[in-house]
Amino acid sequence: MLGFTILMLLASAYSVATIAWSAALLYLFKTMAHRKPGVRLWNKRLGYIPCNLVFHPELLTEHGQSCRRRFGISVLIFVCAVGLSLAIGALAHIVS
Repeated sequence: MLGFTILMLLASAYSVATIAWSAALLYLFKTMAHRKPGVRLWNKRLGYIPCNLVFHPELLTEHGQSCRRRFGISVLIFVCAVGLSLAIGALAHIVS
């Protein structure tokens, strides 16, 4: 019974991590799409990497800044879910 419980907790944590990673990708692309007019994705200020737009909120519109916040929350949830999965795995190793 304990093995089944650990398996279900692990599956739940992995499911949350997968959904959070998908949401993070969605909000990353939405953030890049909602930049201020005249801001190019491929420029020297961003280091020619469009994803770096997330680190420059002054280049985003209000909706872009909202997507940026949601991107940060999604990444944080992903990291917590992966950490929880690792903790559950360590607990399972200790118990068995």
